Amino acid sequence: MCVAALQGFVLAAAAFGQAAKFEPRATIPVITSVVNSASGQPGIVSGSWATIYGTGLSNTTRVWNSGDFIDGNLPPQMDFISVTVNAQHAFVEYVSPTQLNILVPDDPTVGPVAIQAYGQLLQSNFYYANKVAAQPALFTFSAKYPAAVHLDGGFAGPAGLIAGVATTPVRPNETVVLFGTGFGVSSPVIPTGMLFNTAAPIAQNVTATVGGVAATVKGYLISPGLYQFNLTVPNLGDGDAPVVVTLAGISTQAGLTLAIAK
Repeated sequence: MCVAALQGFVLAAAAFGQAAKFEPRATIPVITSVVNSASGQPGIVSGSWATIYGTGLSNTTRVWNSGDFIDGNLPPQMDFISVTVNAQHAFVEYVSPTQLNILVPDDPTVGPVAIQAYGQLLQSNFYYANKVAAQPALFTFSAKYPAAVHLDGGFAGPAGLIAGVATTPVRPNETVVLFGTGFGVSSPVIPTGMLFNTAAPIAQNVTATVGGVAATVKGYLISPGLYQFNLTVPNLGDGDAPVVVTLAGISTQAGLTLAIAK
């Protein structure tokens, strides 16, 4: 399926709609939490997706579109809303009054870093998030099932997982596609703030298990902050099997499973 469509599906909140009519802001923005966009867990990584929650963050609600990209560069602001991470501008993908989705800028700093949101001459509190070199996480359809796609483009999961959308389990020995963020740099390194057309392998070694059995997996950076994993399901029996992708000894969030049926 289209990368942009998938990215919109797994990253953006609720309904995007049209941008609201622009009005002067009267509410000071307040950041209450910052998390990995895929796992919802605290911690951020350069070049990966982070979600900011709070109040008064924007007067509009929308996701970025082609008009926001200039000369192949990602937007450092949308609708006058911008974010800094460790005093460097992040790239803004989604704005709403209570949520911002950003790409964390390239910066080797690790440890507590200050995050601040800005808009219409107003600035938020400083929120300190723990910045790490890697925090691998998979995007999900639900709390239990990762966002998985069959090679024919169909969604992978138990029947009825997504209302109005057909989902089917994966088969033993089938290759299924998963998506994540927080997996660090690619090789070659691609600067976070630019669009690109050619997927790049993840620089560090990636491994995976399904149902506790080693699975063949290949990982790539396919668009800014979004990683794709082609994972071959081991020859397992029917049922839900835990799925884990690991980078440099750090595993994706616990509790995710693939629905398997022969």
